[in-house]
Parts: sequence; structure tokens; C-alpha cells
Amino acid sequence: MSLLLLLLVAMALILAILVSAAAWESMRPPRRSAGWALGRGLPADPGDLDVPFESWTLDRPKGVRLPVWDVAGLASDGPVLILLHGWGRSRLTWLPFLKTWRTRGRRILMIDLQGHGDATPANAALGDADVDDVVSLVERLALSEDVPLVVVGRSLGATVGILSAACCDRVDGVVAVAPYETLAVPLGNRIRLRGLPARPTTWLAIRLLALLGRRPRSTSKAARTLAAPLLIVQGDRDPISPVSDARRFAEEATDGRFELVEGAGHGDHWDLEPDRLDTAVDRLIADASTRRHAIRHRADPPVLSSVTDAESP
Repeated sequence: MSLLLLLLVAMALILAILVSAAAWESMRPPRRSAGWALGRGLPADPGDLDVPFESWTLDRPKGVRLPVWDVAGLASDGPVLILLHGWGRSRLTWLPFLKTWRTRGRRILMIDLQGHGDATPANAALGDADVDDVVSLVERLALSEDVPLVVVGRSLGATVGILSAACCDRVDGVVAVAPYETLAVPLGNRIRLRGLPARPTTWLAIRLLALLGRRPRSTSKAARTLAAPLLIVQGDRDPISPVSDARRFAEEATDGRFELVEGAGHGDHWDLEPDRLDTAVDRLIADASTRRHAIRHRADPPVLSSVTDAESP
């Protein structure tokens, strides 16, 4: 009996360690900061690519400071683009593709989400407070009514992009690459990829994270309320974000589009089918601009004639 009790205690201890480690790693992702890039001889900011930019900080509650790169685009009539990176990444993610995004937008903003890159403090929000941060960023821009706004995200950034657009009518379009339903999905899949038991580790880790203020938000619920056009790009070999989730988001959105890339995993979609995906992105941006144009004209007051009835012929 004592041996059985000892075994149960050992199993409970191992489970507690696994749960704590999963929650801790989720909140403390690898840092891809400017120092990380410089140490590897990689571009550390748009200036290293000879692209002029401004750098500023989005200040948020509780001392959170999120650094932003603000780059002028080359399309004077294009949208403003907000680019959101994935978990364990940073705004550095977008530097290799900045040239392409500049041809699509009039202004490009790349932000480090909480706990990533050069953001302070160190803990990640994991798609909860990130949503409020993106909405705050949109409000900070104070765009005129005729300027379209499109959010582009990968993985965590894709999920945050959908959730943010559902909370912010000012977003005119979303490009979401490999989004997922809730935090439990990537957390559980990463545990499985390491050969560890995902159940009940994931369930307990999510409860622990909730106690720490990281509330799970449903991406499918957000997609159902999304008024702006939504483009989902998904690989059929993605070990983190399931195809079934991605397809459901597109189907539940009012204007959802779905591009499945055969052979793609979690981040190599454009390596396999760049032309098709570029066409889909360009189409969404065009439709987002059309949406903004329609909203602007609905908001414009009617033009009244200056000619009175007595002056009419």
C-alpha cells in the first residue's frame, strides 16, 4: 500500500512539474530581439535594409511597453498594414518580406507583442491582452475615415488578428496564416511533439495560465462576428494549427476565404506557392479597400443643394 501511495505521489509530482514547465515556457517564449539578430549577422531593423523608418513605443497598462517600427509604404493609395508575428518570434520576422509588404501598403507597422522581441516586461500575454494591445495600436494611429486598414498575422499573430478585428470595426481586412482556436491547441500540440502526454497536462496548464490572467479566447466565435473579409492560409502538414480549425474559421466568417497549401507546415506556405498566395492577399487587400470606400460614403452626410425653391427654374 505504501508503495502504491509513493507511486501516486511521484506521478502527481511529475505531472505538476510538466504543467508548471508548460505554463512557464508559454509565458516566457524565446526572445528574438535586436541583440539576437546582431549576434547572428542578421538585419536588426528596417534601416539595415536601407528602408527609412520611425521607431516608437506603444505604452500599455501595468508598465507594458511594446516597440513599433513604422515604415512608409510605396503604395500611396494602399492600406495601412499591421504585421503581427507568431509565438517565440518578433517583428524581426517581417524584415525579409518587408519589400513586398511596402509595395502593398502606404504605411507598415511591425510590433513586438507582449513577452516577445524587445517588449517589456518579459511575460507573454498569449493572445489575451494582445487583442487589447492591437486595438489600442489601431486607435493610436487615428486614421482618417478613407484609409483602409488590414491586419496580417502568423500563428499567434494570426489568431490575435482575427480576435482584434472582431473587437474593432476599424479593421477592414485580415490575413491569417496558420491560426488556431484557443491557446490549448498549440500548447497541447507542442507537448505532443516532444513525446510527452498532452492529457491532462494541457488542461491543467490552461487552468494555471487562467489563474495568472491568461484567458483563452475563441477564434471561431470571433470569426462568426467578423464583418471584414478574412483570408486564411493553412498548410495541410501543420503540426501546430489543425486544418479543421482553419477551414472552420473561413466558413464561419461572413466573407471568409481559405487557401490550403499542400505540403506546407506551420510557416513555409510562401516557399511552396508564392504566386497563388500573393494573388489571394492582393485580392483581399483590394476588397478591404472597397469596404472602406463603401463605409466612408455611408458615413458622409448628404450634399444639399445651395439653390432654394424660390431660385429653382
